[in-house]
Amino acid sequence: MISSSTDNYLLLTVDKGSDLLLMQELWDNYSRLPNLLNAHDIDYPYPRGYIWDPEKRKYYRPSGRAVSDQQLRAAAKRVSVEASRRAKKETQQLIAGTIILAVWYSRMRDLLGALYKTIWLVSIGGFVFDDNTQRNLFYLFILAQFDYFDNFATQIETGEQVLDGRAVSRAGMYGRHGYSEWQNLRLLHAPELGYKEAKRILAPVEFEIHCREDERPGCVEEAAKGWMPISRMIPLGGCQCYDNCLCDIKFRYKI
Repeated sequence: MISSSTDNYLLLTVDKGSDLLLMQELWDNYSRLPNLLNAHDIDYPYPRGYIWDPEKRKYYRPSGRAVSDQQLRAAAKRVSVEASRRAKKETQQLIAGTIILAVWYSRMRDLLGALYKTIWLVSIGGFVFDDNTQRNLFYLFILAQFDYFDNFATQIETGEQVLDGRAVSRAGMYGRHGYSEWQNLRLLHAPELGYKEAKRILAPVEFEIHCREDERPGCVEEAAKGWMPISRMIPLGGCQCYDNCLCDIKFRYKI
């Protein structure tokens, strides 16, 4: 059942019509920034809708007003939450016996591939900027996440992962990774914009529920370190809470 490296490459670099529809549906229906994926280059002679400035890595509305980082972060979060909900629902159906493992695996891969590609597209300016170079970069950037998912599927198949509420929660984390991916793409591109330092900002929830250092670094301890060189920032998903993390990353120019 587990896909080969060729299968993964095709999933992540070749878009079927159904993939494009799912990407558009996820973003337009849940981001609250519909049609952003159809943005034009800033030099397009007859711009309609959103405009993408690749030098500033910013979207602009036709009015000239920029789409803020906060708006994009919130949009990525909403889309990821919806993908997480769908992943949990698929896993609940697997547990209930209404779908077989092979169907669950195929649906989950399609969902996660569409989610992760959507977040990547938003980070580069939308569909018009998608080309073979970007697809290969996306493949390299996200492949490890599919290796983790394949391990999850193998554990279900062998019985190592019990089909219960823990499996549902674990499936949901793969959807939540869309938010981590967005933050980590910001971390990847920050030096291109001249930023030198970064710091982790804890999500606005009760302090006690943030993860603390154990077998992996903790968000509480990492946030307490304050500003640090970008190269030392632990990406989202790298702390004890894995992809349940909803922290933000802030950047500044001077050390």
